[in-house]
Amino acid sequence: MRSMKLISTNKIVYKGGLIMKCVFCGHQLAKDTQTIERRIKTHLVCVKNVPVDSCHFCGEVYVDDNIVSVTNQILHFLKDQQISNNVVVDFKTFLEQSAANLNNDSKRELHNLVTA
Repeated sequence: MRSMKLISTNKIVYKGGLIMKCVFCGHQLAKDTQTIERRIKTHLVCVKNVPVDSCHFCGEVYVDDNIVSVTNQILHFLKDQQISNNVVVDFKTFLEQSAANLNNDSKRELHNLVTA
């Protein structure tokens, strides 16, 4: 399995709804979801269903800065919990549960963060 690099799509501009192309091979990118794996100490953390743009030709994966930010929030949250086993987190479920604990202004900010 090819290792995934997190590349910010904010450095590659979407203009007027044009479809973004892979910077490596020039093929069209498609909206997709992937599992991102990271380690917290000796434990594996899998964040499932992370929204990405991926090139189906060369396999390059691009993750928006806002999505990276939320993924980092998940990892920091788990690090603070001092996990003792490997963990699997669903990205969308984490967002929904986080939003349920926020006031309306914070919910809008979280929604804007992910949909920006």
